[in-house]
Amino acid sequence: MRSMKKITKKKRVKDYNNYAKWYDLLIWPLEKTILKSKRKKLISNAKGEVLEIAIGTGANLKYYGKECKRITGIDPSKEMLKKAKKKSTKIKIKTKLILGQIEKLKFKEKSFDTIVDTLGICTYKEPMKVIKIMKKLCKPKGRIILLEHGISNNELIRQLQKRREKKHYLKTGCSLIRNPEELVKKAGMKIIRAKRSTLGIIYSIIAKP
Repeated sequence: MRSMKKITKKKRVKDYNNYAKWYDLLIWPLEKTILKSKRKKLISNAKGEVLEIAIGTGANLKYYGKECKRITGIDPSKEMLKKAKKKSTKIKIKTKLILGQIEKLKFKEKSFDTIVDTLGICTYKEPMKVIKIMKKLCKPKGRIILLEHGISNNELIRQLQKRREKKHYLKTGCSLIRNPEELVKKAGMKIIRAKRSTLGIIYSIIAKP
């Protein structure tokens, strides 16, 4: 079996360009039963200048409130951004969408009041590097909002995740066994609120740099 390290960013972007066609439909059952309420609750904490990393098809856009001045959304998939662009026209907040990877884009340090990432940490080749970038770009009194999936605190589920990890990662570029809360702590950020749900798989986190 191929090494997990051989999954290149180019291949991952190609895969997500292909996923874009049916991504919203595929994730709809999960969105309706689990993610929708969590997105809405977390995104309600966003304000000011917002940076959303891995914005994907723009599932969070409709939940941003009037306290948000502008949303800058980035994603490496042009097809995903096309979907997000259509959704951005339906909201009243100024939105700027950028094609690219956060590791390569240049933003001024401490320039965002809120940084958002949902279901993205599982896909980054170097998740700690990305989290440290979030910390660097967030204003001292700003907030970093994460809605992620990761390793469960349920022993049975955790063992199943570990067994499936390599095969799942090779197929989708998505890791099942990362711990977003621990990564945030190791990056030196202070967690304001953290909650796990859905058999300990879903992480809802609000932190400050």
